[in-house]
Amino acid sequence: MATEDQDPKTLASWEDAFQHPIAAVRGMEKQLRNDIDSNREKLRLLVGASYRDLLGTAESILEMDSEMQSVESYLGNMGMRCNSRLVDKKVTNLRSWDNAVQSRDKERYILASQLAVLRGCPEAISRLLKSGGSILQAARILVISRLLHKKISQRSDSPPYLELLKNRLASLRRKLLARIDRQFQKLEATDAVLVETMCAFSLATSSTAVDVIHHFYHIRQSTMSELGKKADGNRGIFRSLRTFVKTLKDAQNIAPTQLARALENLKANPLLQSPDLNSLTELNLDIHQRWLGDDITIFTPYVRHDDLQKPEATRILKRWAKDAFSSFLDDLRSKLSNVEDSGSILDLRQEMLELWLQSRQLSTAVDVSEVLQGIQEVFIDRLKYLIHQHCARLGGLASTIASILDHWETGISDDCPPMWDNAVTAVATGLGGKALKEALLARAHGRSRPVQTTTAAYAEWLDGIRDLESVIEKSRKKRWADDLDDLDEDDDVLENSQSLLSEDDPRILQDTLQTAIALNLHKLQDSVRIHADDLQATRNEDHATTGHKACFLLRVWWDIASHLPSSHSNPNLHPNFVTALQSQLSEAVLRQPLLHAEKRLSKTLRQTQVRARVLWEGDPPLPVLPSPQAFRLLHDVVRSMAAFGADVWTPQAVGILKRRIREALAPLLGRLSEGAKPVNSQSPTHDKKSSEQHASTNQEANDERAVPEKQEGDDALLQAETPEDVEEPLPVDRTADEVSTEPGEGPSEEVARAMAVQRLFDVFYLQHATSVEKGPDAEDALGRVQSVVVEGLDLPSGDVQRMSRGAEAYWKRTELLFALLA
Repeated sequence: MATEDQDPKTLASWEDAFQHPIAAVRGMEKQLRNDIDSNREKLRLLVGASYRDLLGTAESILEMDSEMQSVESYLGNMGMRCNSRLVDKKVTNLRSWDNAVQSRDKERYILASQLAVLRGCPEAISRLLKSGGSILQAARILVISRLLHKKISQRSDSPPYLELLKNRLASLRRKLLARIDRQFQKLEATDAVLVETMCAFSLATSSTAVDVIHHFYHIRQSTMSELGKKADGNRGIFRSLRTFVKTLKDAQNIAPTQLARALENLKANPLLQSPDLNSLTELNLDIHQRWLGDDITIFTPYVRHDDLQKPEATRILKRWAKDAFSSFLDDLRSKLSNVEDSGSILDLRQEMLELWLQSRQLSTAVDVSEVLQGIQEVFIDRLKYLIHQHCARLGGLASTIASILDHWETGISDDCPPMWDNAVTAVATGLGGKALKEALLARAHGRSRPVQTTTAAYAEWLDGIRDLESVIEKSRKKRWADDLDDLDEDDDVLENSQSLLSEDDPRILQDTLQTAIALNLHKLQDSVRIHADDLQATRNEDHATTGHKACFLLRVWWDIASHLPSSHSNPNLHPNFVTALQSQLSEAVLRQPLLHAEKRLSKTLRQTQVRARVLWEGDPPLPVLPSPQAFRLLHDVVRSMAAFGADVWTPQAVGILKRRIREALAPLLGRLSEGAKPVNSQSPTHDKKSSEQHASTNQEANDERAVPEKQEGDDALLQAETPEDVEEPLPVDRTADEVSTEPGEGPSEEVARAMAVQRLFDVFYLQHATSVEKGPDAEDALGRVQSVVVEGLDLPSGDVQRMSRGAEAYWKRTELLFALLA
């Protein structure tokens, strides 16, 4: 096991080293020898560095000695030359020489110095203006140059280029005044800079304090007008209001105290005693000043500073504030007249009102409430104008409707593609199924191209109304006190402003919007009513076209009525012309079905047998199914309804249609009951004609079954399920239950009675199919037909009730086949 090395520095004496093993002792010996070598090397380096420093110090001492000797030599020579008697002699000789020269060339030196300074003034002014130097210093130089030019121009030996200097100084004066005006326009200028600029204007134009403050107000008002007419959006007019607010603040801080004090300081010392002028190299005043003359050297500008007292300053400021604010409102109206976005107007209104409310305590020269009300009225008037303008665009929708009706093309304007055509499958769904959904809804609701055009125009108008409503709601929720840093709990102006801006203004705009919406919707309603009246007047000319136009008006109006603005005070908009349009639509729907029904029912008068008699049930046998004519009538009505679109058949429209059916069927069934008289014998000629008519009737029925009408979708299914498809002649076994007549015989009394019984069942069935909650007139009409048939048959009341119950039960089983009518 190796022993650890012992540090020799920890031993108390050399004898302790031998208390350790030999290996340890040798390790300590080696360590001590290494320490000795290291210390020897450090000592050598230390001694060498000290020696080099010592040599450098010695050389420095030798150099210092040489320089001290040179200094002593120079001082000795100077002392020898600084003899007081020699100096006095030189002064005396210099004075004598100066007197001799001045007496001979003084006028020439004065002219030369004045010309030199005058020629240096344009350079100095130009340099100060280009480098952004002090405007006040440039104005002082301009005053000195004006004095020098006047002085030199009065001499008889004035130089010829004096006029050139005058023109150049005039040009620099205009540049200086333009620079002063630009300085007045800067809103970032501090009070000290503005006061210095006002002093420069006073020196350059010899103006009093009143003139200076008038010019300052004039420049600020001109700046407001330029900013208000600037074509940079709304930023210019906002900066115009900032200029107005900043001017009120600057005027309160500067006039009259600071301005009067600064103008008074201009008269404290002569212009040429200003340290800034003496430092200008262009003038060389240290050389030429004593030759300029006392009238120029000691010139002090006279500026009247005490003509602007506080009452006068307040009166001037009030008059300016009134004119400037009136001009600002005109510019604001002009600017807002080009802004159509109500959101931008609201944002600008918020910025301006916040700026003014934050600065409401800056000046007592204006009425805070008056300014606030002026700004508020301009914005409210513009928003009211936009509201009326946008609501009036609803008149364009009325023009669109009128144009579509005037240029209506049958088969094109009313064409709506089927639900599942190739165009639907080709609708892009990369961004979601919204487009597919809209396409399916358009086809399901019968939205033809004219309907889509009209509803798109109304949707665009409605989006604008919603934007206006959001603007009004945003202004209502705005809390002005939350955005003001210097809020005072006892500030009545702020409380009144909150009530005015967040309560009164939104209420005014909301009332305006409601009134405008109601007025324009009423105009649109009158326009649609006129079109409905026109359709009513021309309904007998072309029922199909009239029906499709009525569908168009109904779809458009229902789209409008179902998407009314939330600001509209009457959300339930159901005018009377809707009922008229639904009546016209019902007439168009029932025209062909009733004509066909009348033809089919008239054929039954020539029938010599009741072929459905074998299907009667009960004791005594009574009908349990409606006749094919009654069933086909309902089927034709439903098909005609579907042809105009399923979306137009609201409960109200279906009720009107059912009443129309009742009104039309009551006289038809009444005439049929009167025409079905039993005949016991006929002549051979009549028998032959009757047989021919019966064969013709069967042939027509077969032709109708052989050539079905063109149908699509559910209509084909409905057609396949109608009882007319089973209207083939039933096998006749000549049983006692079937009453028939031989060819050549008219309907016997029992055949006529059987037909009347079947007709009574049809009446019950049609009553249930066309039942409505309100329609007493139509109900009484069919009820009278029912009473006439029942009285003619003289059936027991039990049989009549059984037939009524059977008809009701059969209607419940088949009503889904007539979904639109049910």
